Amino acid sequence: MCVGEKRRVIVPSHLAYGKRGFPPSIPADAELHFDVELIALIRANYWQKLVKGILPLVGMAMVPTLLGLIGYHLYKKASRPKVSKKKLKEEKRNKSKKK
Repeated sequence: MCVGEKRRVIVPSHLAYGKRGFPPSIPADAELHFDVELIALIRANYWQKLVKGILPLVGMAMVPTLLGLIGYHLYKKASRPKVSKKKLKEEKRNKSKKK
């Protein structure tokens, strides 16, 4: 396509929603029709390419890291000795009396 050119795109049912469709808005075995116009062609600059290439890698590294940190926090929290509410109140009273 060239800039400013218009085309009609027809997607056959087997490549779209198939025999089931998407009731109630799209019936079974329906073809999809789109009118498309190419507005502009723009070349990606250096920063766009960098973000598009690095951002998914950073995201893939962050998920396991965050899950590891959450797991470590929960492990530490579970391994701490349990302190009852009464004992905490007594400690607060003792601290206030010492002051």
